[in-house]
Amino acid sequence: MTNSRNSLAEIQAKYQNCNLLIPSATSLQINPFYKCTVMEVVADTSPSSGDIFKVGASKVGEDQNGKAIYEDVYSPAKPLLMKLATTAGIQFHPEYTKVNRINANTYEGKAFGAVRLPDGSYKTHADSKTVNLDDEEAKYRLDFMDKSILGIKDWRAATEAAKMFKGEWKTSPDEKDRWGKPLKYYVITDCDRDKYIERSILVNMTLLRKTAPEKAQTGAILRVIRALLGIKGTYTINELTKPFAVPTVAFSPDYTDASVRQAMLQQGMNSMGNIFGSANIPVVDHSQTFTTIPQTAETFDVEANLDNPAFASDVFQEEEYEVAGQAAQPYEPENQQVIKDTSSEQAEGFICDECGTTINERVFEYSIGKYGRPLCMKCQKGAR
Repeated sequence: MTNSRNSLAEIQAKYQNCNLLIPSATSLQINPFYKCTVMEVVADTSPSSGDIFKVGASKVGEDQNGKAIYEDVYSPAKPLLMKLATTAGIQFHPEYTKVNRINANTYEGKAFGAVRLPDGSYKTHADSKTVNLDDEEAKYRLDFMDKSILGIKDWRAATEAAKMFKGEWKTSPDEKDRWGKPLKYYVITDCDRDKYIERSILVNMTLLRKTAPEKAQTGAILRVIRALLGIKGTYTINELTKPFAVPTVAFSPDYTDASVRQAMLQQGMNSMGNIFGSANIPVVDHSQTFTTIPQTAETFDVEANLDNPAFASDVFQEEEYEVAGQAAQPYEPENQQVIKDTSSEQAEGFICDECGTTINERVFEYSIGKYGRPLCMKCQKGAR
């Protein structure tokens, strides 16, 4: 854990003039085989960051006069959610994460994601989002109609509207702008109100028609991220100033442990034996007599750990793993001299039916089940 923090500090010091896109992390070896890592992602709460957006205000109490006190609440936006998804290692299935066009004005985005939990299991979630251009146009119409009647309160929008449409400036004594002064807003006159509404709808719908498929797809993905990570809908600024902590567990053997080194060595030997067959290798002393390997306190008990997922082999089985309709090729060493031991295997009939090469029992049984006749690994490749 200390080494991890020191390494991160060195990286941050070296790239202090850059936008460093890595979260801070704390690692802890919870046992000789698994390491728990907690990564922190800090949200940028500045107004122009894009990490968050304001969704309204919530009541937090009352003052001495009994007047309600409200506090602005915000929701995580796409940049922050994608950083959290990357940190948590969320994976999206490419076949089920796509967008479909229902009709000329409707798009449906679908997403299917999975994240690995700290206990090693996986949590999955599927969600969708539909973008209907007719519904969106109705929302825009209602929004700009309210602005034209009640007034445009955003200063930049009000200033631009005043250049193109007739209206009048008004002041709200109950609302304050960011400088603490009474809020000024612009109200469109009746003669230009319809023109303002239609112009605003046209601008927004033109942009939406170009980005409707992406909006549907992104909406579905962000919904999956929120569900998998359990993110709330709204946060206060004080809550967002605290970093988001994402714990993950990964298989990370501690190779300084003698028992772990022995276990990994034994697992590697077993993996090779599954392909080529295994044989007992005697240990020869100086008198040229066979003896057994002495049992010590550090000898690893293989039988007691057969069901331990920490030692699961990474060697795939041909009948269980295929890519693009082609069976995965078994490992075959190049320029490897084959040493034949015909004393016992020829007596049992483990001979390749194609080239006459001696094969072991594992290859014989696999070839009979797969091809109906005994073939060596090279001839199996040709038969395929």
